[in-house]
Amino acid sequence: MAEITIRISDRVLKVAGVVLGFLFLLWGFLLFWESGVFRAKYQIRLFVPEAKGLRVGAPVRLDGMPVGTVSTVELAPNSTDSNRRIEVALRIEKRFQNMLRQDSSAALLTEGLLGERFVNVQRGFTGSPINNGEEIRVVPVVEVTLTDFLDVLGKKVGCHNEGNSSPDAKSPTAGTKSPTTH
Repeated sequence: MAEITIRISDRVLKVAGVVLGFLFLLWGFLLFWESGVFRAKYQIRLFVPEAKGLRVGAPVRLDGMPVGTVSTVELAPNSTDSNRRIEVALRIEKRFQNMLRQDSSAALLTEGLLGERFVNVQRGFTGSPINNGEEIRVVPVVEVTLTDFLDVLGKKVGCHNEGNSSPDAKSPTAGTKSPTTH
């Protein structure tokens, strides 16, 4: 058998390397562009009594639509109010600034029973826009936790069992008059 040798010049290898490198950089740039890294953002803050489960990078939603992320979660310095113990800074895309008005409100919510925490902002329609560094009003929300759900379920099952254990409930003819024969 004859041996076949394929020769590729150094010049072709260099051009192929440059083209592949350019395509890789273009792909990375487009990935960053789509993620919103290059979009202009501004920061607002809110104060909450607790931030259990809220992490940096958690989504911020405006009426359910993603508009930013949580940039910091810290203990509020010099706080004397128990409802303002934690300071949360939000990075919001600048294009949504006109939709966040002075009467807008924010709440910490959990996605489903076991999901991650996020900040949901209800859009306001009056007042001036909230500017960089300003505070947004927080509305306290009571959420049903998995423990609450299991407690209610347990009580429901307990009530159902109590209903079946009463003396009247055990008799198949309970509550009906039996015919008497004379």
